[in-house]
Amino acid sequence: MTRFHDTVFIGSGISCLAAARRCGGDHVVFESDQRPGGLCRTERVGDFAFDYTGHLLHLRPGPIARWLKSLLRGKLVGHERSAWVFSNGVYTRYPYQQHFYGLPVEVAADCLLGMFEASKRRQRKATNFAEWVLSTFGEGVARHFMFPYNRKLWTVEPSELTTEWMGRFVPRPDLRQVILGALADVRDRAGYNPTFLYPREGGIETLVKALARRVRIECGRRVVEIDAGARRLRLWDGEWVGFGRLVSCAPLPELVRMTKDAPDGVRRAAGRLRWVSVYNLNVGLKGEAPPRHWVYVPEKRFRIYRFGYQSNFCRAMAPPGHYSIYTELAVRGGKPARRSVLRERVLADLRQTGVLGPRERPAELCELVLPYAYVIYDRNRTPAVNAIRRWFEQREIWPVGRFGRWEYGSMEDAVRQGLEVADLIARGRR
Repeated sequence: MTRFHDTVFIGSGISCLAAARRCGGDHVVFESDQRPGGLCRTERVGDFAFDYTGHLLHLRPGPIARWLKSLLRGKLVGHERSAWVFSNGVYTRYPYQQHFYGLPVEVAADCLLGMFEASKRRQRKATNFAEWVLSTFGEGVARHFMFPYNRKLWTVEPSELTTEWMGRFVPRPDLRQVILGALADVRDRAGYNPTFLYPREGGIETLVKALARRVRIECGRRVVEIDAGARRLRLWDGEWVGFGRLVSCAPLPELVRMTKDAPDGVRRAAGRLRWVSVYNLNVGLKGEAPPRHWVYVPEKRFRIYRFGYQSNFCRAMAPPGHYSIYTELAVRGGKPARRSVLRERVLADLRQTGVLGPRERPAELCELVLPYAYVIYDRNRTPAVNAIRRWFEQREIWPVGRFGRWEYGSMEDAVRQGLEVADLIARGRR
């Protein structure tokens, strides 16, 4: 062993960067890629810049928001959300369950009737997401939006999902809001994200660069083995590094795989975890973008589940006279998919939705893949995650972030976890 650090970080996602910045002291961040940031990086292709799908800051008032704004020093711009749903050949406002205005009359009637019937029934504790949708929104909303959209996003049946992931992410309107949204094109602030912040320039990687200041990061340094008992890890080039404490934002199955002395029970638990990968085709186009930020696409005939206009977050993401679109297509994690097939399918979807003209040729294409994009909240997830985290945390190895904690969370949640772990480490030093 050639060196030792009090605190070692695996991965330079924003949770680890926030923790490392708060920790200070003798620390190092090992990043396998050539620059930090994980999925919060921004790729430049020609005169365009593309994030890994839509990465927007939805900050609640409080210390996290104040801290991030102080780090970014006036580089964030606020936006009022313009989110839509494309179904039955028309655009309606998000959230779907609150905006039936503009839908075909029969579809709107299905949804309204289902909402009324659901409101009259006594609410029972749902055992899965499908039951919760039917008891909360009724059969119309379930059939026309909730079931097909969530099948595409999660790649499993809604009945396989628990309700643990929803939290503030699924808006629940009251009947008055539903009626108003059926009678008129009402703009509202429903949901957790009615406003958002985005950097004035540089894409979401601007946040990464701010967090990375004063953090010791070694890029191109992939961790291949962890010996938890001996409190050391091995890098890809054979170097062993000792640590006092270890913080990891690597996906939980990868952390278990790297840890050679993880017991069989922990390995079995990791084997029960499922996730979603996302194929992200970004498209640069000539012209002016429609005045929308992002659009949900629930219908089965389209493979994409969402697309959005990055250049509407920030004009600097596209050259003058051009705009950019990002698309998201879900694939079950760990299952191979041919990029060429997915690319052609996405372009076909964009043409069928009318986003691309029949003969329109993109000015630029950028293919990105998110190997881990969403964790699947099935009945195995919580007991497996609890068992894995318990074993690691007893050894002062702290998983953090969306995939370290194996949860459905925002960028704000990831930063908060990093800061909380840093405070925990600081208390342990005293």
